Amino acid sequence: MRPSFVCAKLEPAGRQTDTERGRQMNRRIGTWFCMAAAAVLFAAAFPKTEAAAAETGQAPGLLAETPAVTILPQLAAAAAGPMQAEGTELKVYVAVAVEEGNAGLDHINIQFINMENDRSITKILRPDDFADGVYADWISMSIYEPAGIYILDKVILQDENGAYVRYCRAEELDENDGYLALPVTAAFQIDNGVTVLDETAPVLGAVAVSPVQAAKESEITVTAAVADDFSGVDSVTVRFENENGKAVSVDLDAAGGELYTGVIKKSSTDEAGTYRIKKVTVTDHMGNSKTYNGGDGPFASSVLFVIS
Repeated sequence: MRPSFVCAKLEPAGRQTDTERGRQMNRRIGTWFCMAAAAVLFAAAFPKTEAAAAETGQAPGLLAETPAVTILPQLAAAAAGPMQAEGTELKVYVAVAVEEGNAGLDHINIQFINMENDRSITKILRPDDFADGVYADWISMSIYEPAGIYILDKVILQDENGAYVRYCRAEELDENDGYLALPVTAAFQIDNGVTVLDETAPVLGAVAVSPVQAAKESEITVTAAVADDFSGVDSVTVRFENENGKAVSVDLDAAGGELYTGVIKKSSTDEAGTYRIKKVTVTDHMGNSKTYNGGDGPFASSVLFVIS
């Protein structure tokens, strides 16, 4: 609150005696004292004088520095296409343009959704993906991804300060607190004739090793029978452990039909012991995966090899 002041007022006088002159002088002194006190109090209430400005480096009359305005990144454009197939992989090129804020952009998360089955596909774009004014790269998926139109569903921008700007489709705003409506649209279509979504993992049939007994630093061949009902087997990994906890893993490759074979290298069999099967992990081209543990499933912990 600004200070208020009350000062004595001098009245005009006629002929005055010495006593009256003394009283009048006292009133004048009181008035001057009041004025001086007011000046001191005003300076205390408003210290940004020329002297204070010289000490602080601020312009006179400024009571506080104006805080910096934070500008967050904004989505400017998005596009999808062209599309190409490579083996069992399908790729779609996506590009995003962003109006950057005060801080640099850390990454972009862009997601498309197939409205027919709610399958979503996501890609993260980073500064290394920036060229010619846009962030762009390929989204990879299986060629067995169900056919349909994939529309832009969400975009999340994060700057280097950790601040987020989130966008979603306007019709999804009620279910996504803190999101803005997407200012742009984009889509791509998969037309591969696939109508059924593959959600079943491959099935392991059996595992065998050869030889069952070998000297240190010997190669061991591992064979497994694995079948998949639709998209096909993508990977088979077998893990063994000996009584001391030493683990040996091997990836198996297709050997024809439903057989998959791999070789444990000599460098992995340099420790003597009995190596029992611990687990087998099988995965198909749609990412469906299942792990069989030693002692259950189609094989038992008796699947082993001995290094002596």
